[in-house]
Amino acid sequence: MNLKKYLATGVVTVAVFCAGGLTAFAGYTSDFSFPKSTYESMVKTSGNYYYLAAATPNYNCLGYALGDTNNWVWPWGGSNPTLQQANNYMTSQMYNPYPYSSGASNVKIIAYGTSTNNVTHFSKAEGTNYSNAKWGKLERIQSLGWDPYTSNVYGAALQVYK
Repeated sequence: MNLKKYLATGVVTVAVFCAGGLTAFAGYTSDFSFPKSTYESMVKTSGNYYYLAAATPNYNCLGYALGDTNNWVWPWGGSNPTLQQANNYMTSQMYNPYPYSSGASNVKIIAYGTSTNNVTHFSKAEGTNYSNAKWGKLERIQSLGWDPYTSNVYGAALQVYK
């Protein structure tokens, strides 16, 4: 199965990140629904993912970042937004955009993309060390750091929202 297609709805590639207090990462365990290579290909550092919740198609990264685990939220239909479109939407949800800076204070949500014309993913952040994400239809996963992804799927952290 094509990973990008599985993570996408239409042509939208989506996932979410959130934070917690875990100090060690187990990496791949039997809880995951795809081969280890699937998860390894998405992160910059091998093993930088920790299982938080089962895979489900019921909600995505943006839904999770906004606190909605019942709905797939992607207001741009079958395409990915520009950073400006994402900022407009997040502002309408009462989140203020700021340039990405690791370790910034009071960050709630992080936007990721392959460029400012292609935002692909959102996550939650708590503290300055962890991010939790719903990876499309895959599991909800925690990673160390706010910018853990390769450019293969989600890309770099582009924006934070407070």
